[in-house]
Amino acid sequence: MNIKNLFIILLLLVSNLTAAEFISEDVNGTKKQPSWIALPYVFSSQSTGLTGGVVGIFNGYIQPQTTIVITAFGGESVDVKKYDETRGVLAPAQKANTKGLFAGISGYRLPFSKRLFLSAMGSYAYYPNQRLYVDGSNDSKRNLSMDTLSLTPIQTHGYNNWGLVDIRYVLPWGESKENALPVVKLDNGLPVNRKKSGGGEPFVTGQTLVGMEYFYKHMRIDKIDNKPSLSSNGLRLYMKHDNTDYSNNPSRGYKFELKGSFDFGWGNSTQSWNAFEGSYSHFMQIEDFSWSRNSVIALNFWSAYSPSWEKDDAKILQSHRPPMWEGAHLGGWTRLRAYDSSRFSDKAALYGAMEYRVIPKLNPLRGKKWNPFPIDWFQTVLFAEAGRVNARYNVAELLSDMKYDVGFSLRALAAKVPVRFEMAFGQEGSSMWVMVKQPF
Repeated sequence: MNIKNLFIILLLLVSNLTAAEFISEDVNGTKKQPSWIALPYVFSSQSTGLTGGVVGIFNGYIQPQTTIVITAFGGESVDVKKYDETRGVLAPAQKANTKGLFAGISGYRLPFSKRLFLSAMGSYAYYPNQRLYVDGSNDSKRNLSMDTLSLTPIQTHGYNNWGLVDIRYVLPWGESKENALPVVKLDNGLPVNRKKSGGGEPFVTGQTLVGMEYFYKHMRIDKIDNKPSLSSNGLRLYMKHDNTDYSNNPSRGYKFELKGSFDFGWGNSTQSWNAFEGSYSHFMQIEDFSWSRNSVIALNFWSAYSPSWEKDDAKILQSHRPPMWEGAHLGGWTRLRAYDSSRFSDKAALYGAMEYRVIPKLNPLRGKKWNPFPIDWFQTVLFAEAGRVNARYNVAELLSDMKYDVGFSLRALAAKVPVRFEMAFGQEGSSMWVMVKQPF
């Protein structure tokens, strides 16, 4: 079993923390009270050694709808290896340790506009043993040997730094026609003023956003003497429509999203590329048990395609392909969770998932004066996923020989932000994840 780097997962997901803009209020108060939570974490894995840190989540500070996440982490010294290209052998082992910082803010409304919102975040981190899948095709075999410079994956230590700035506009449609920030009233984490919300006609009900995101990521491969790197920067345009009763944890309704990403090859970018993707999620509330407060079947379908990707068998890194963490890729904390991050990548991808989510009435941390953590509910989840990448967009091929996994999850609404712990089991083993936000 591979225990993943929980801190980097937590950080990356903040970039898409809220699919809609809204203000949440507890029913026992006239105003939304700011809340915060500080969570320490510690774990050990072969790739990081014993690693620990602390993350702070602040909800409702600065502005009622704003979320801030800050974390710092570090690990013990572990052996790392580097490939000596001149001699064609591995160099003697050296020592290095995981270390990094992250800060991000989401949902800040710009003072000169009632409908423009800003998110900004960045990470600076060093990892002793990253897995980089240069060959992520559907039929690639994973080789975790450290004795050779394997392409599936390259196991390397090095820096993995990234940042983004996101500006989005809430369109004056649906429930945001008069007010860009609808108020969701919560009773112990479940909405009570949304009986008429969740479903309805697209763009006539619900909330619609359009946005533009500048993204940057630089990954250095220190295992090889000349320290090659992968870099990407560019613009992402998107449109999101949320027609659910509560975006952070929907019980009914649907939402969909369309994205176009463009790297123009400027600056230190490895190469130019483009990619397009679309996602649709549907939520159905079902009858509760005597011991449960909320039971939901959640479905998600996602697909991606990179028109710029050109096949060239003479090159390890295909011409004008997105880096393995962009475009048509599967594996990681959101899609195919039993597999390594960006385990599969190609010109096209297709994916589907189903989750069974139940919130029990039992919450041993609710209403306890001694409890410093504002936990509104716990949620148990069973899930199954299937997906595939392919060298062309052919539905018959994408639906054949799919990768799959199953798993379970324990989630909590902490400081009005979903936090989840889950285990997934697939064809290449199992994975453990700790992160924020529902996967869809």
